[in-house]
Amino acid sequence: MKTNLVKFQWLLILVMGLFMASCSENSDTTDEATADAYAEETVFRTQESTNLGRFGCYELVFPVTISFSDGTTADVDSYETFKAAVKAWKINNPRVRTRPSIEFPYDIINAEGEMITVDDLAEQKELRIACGKDFFGNHGPKGHNDRPKLCFRPTFPFSVSLPDGTIITLTSKEDKKTLHDAVKAYIAAHPGERVRPALVFPVTVLMEDGTSVIVNSKEELKALKDSCK
Repeated sequence: MKTNLVKFQWLLILVMGLFMASCSENSDTTDEATADAYAEETVFRTQESTNLGRFGCYELVFPVTISFSDGTTADVDSYETFKAAVKAWKINNPRVRTRPSIEFPYDIINAEGEMITVDDLAEQKELRIACGKDFFGNHGPKGHNDRPKLCFRPTFPFSVSLPDGTIITLTSKEDKKTLHDAVKAYIAAHPGERVRPALVFPVTVLMEDGTSVIVNSKEELKALKDSCK
């Protein structure tokens, strides 16, 4: 009899837990703490997807466009504005569970100063695997808001060079399309050749603490990235 009572109590607790979870998922409101945690995890999962940021192999070239499941978008110029945009959206869309993501194509820079355009999920996965770092596999999103997000990011204007010596200067987000078109044209003329435009040094980068650093060579950039642990 006592055993049956204990089983009933556990069943009641389970049912109540499922009911509360269901109510939470279908709530018409999202409080600040829940929205903040959702946004924090979104930034974490975004960095994890390509091994981005201070603990990964690549740095994201801001600004980027965030796409939401309701068809709206937001341009963000840092991980802080990324999180703020996601948090505000979640508060206004409490029932939606599909997580926002960066629109393709977007650009990243590796420690060698190569600018890589990420065109789709397959390339994103390949880059994550090629990185080999396991920070995101060994840590979860909880507390990610208190961790440094990036090592550095280039500031406009900056220039990159193609293998044939063509120099393209980027002064704003809109110039990324010019670069993408130039890369496609180069690939069409040189099929099978890998194209990763290289930063033209010196280049000014912005650090996590807001200070600007002038990097004079590929070796200095690699040392800078290696110093971010």
